[in-house]
Amino acid sequence: MTEEQEKQESQKTLVAFVAGLLIGGLLVWVFGGSTQDKSESVVKTDTDVSEEVADKNQNNSETATVSEPEDETSAPSKMQTGDGGVDVSDQPAGLLVTLDSATFPSAEGWVGVRSFPNGQIGSILGASRYSENQGLVPSEIELLVPTITGRTYAITFFTEDGDRIFNPAYDVQMDTEISTFIAK
Repeated sequence: MTEEQEKQESQKTLVAFVAGLLIGGLLVWVFGGSTQDKSESVVKTDTDVSEEVADKNQNNSETATVSEPEDETSAPSKMQTGDGGVDVSDQPAGLLVTLDSATFPSAEGWVGVRSFPNGQIGSILGASRYSENQGLVPSEIELLVPTITGRTYAITFFTEDGDRIFNPAYDVQMDTEISTFIAK
């Protein structure tokens, strides 16, 4: 192979690589979209690294963990619907938040854990779906980012837009009582 042919082959390879990058980037842009909620104002007053990670995980996550009964012989407790509220105790820091009891504001939705720095609603750390029709009555919420000892967190409710995938752009926070707890 001559030097001229090698140069032409290298140029062809480079052009194919650049074209592939452009096409790949275009596909990510078209199909990826942004899941950031533009209608919900999230106050960020804590610049701690873990809070930043939580916000990025929340924006990039398409699903949330759903707590279901561990075995089929243990039936979930009866779901109570109404104004919406949660009893939650201070609990160990980590990736799991246990609910003492809950009254769900609707027959279908999400119950989530949010950071609560300086008394302001912050990043969503995790959510579990509840559904009266499917018998989903979560007693725990698995988190994408762990709670941190000494910090305060809030439990909030979100709507369900019908796709059964938690997305804060479409599953908006409901105006219900906010319960808080401290990670120990």
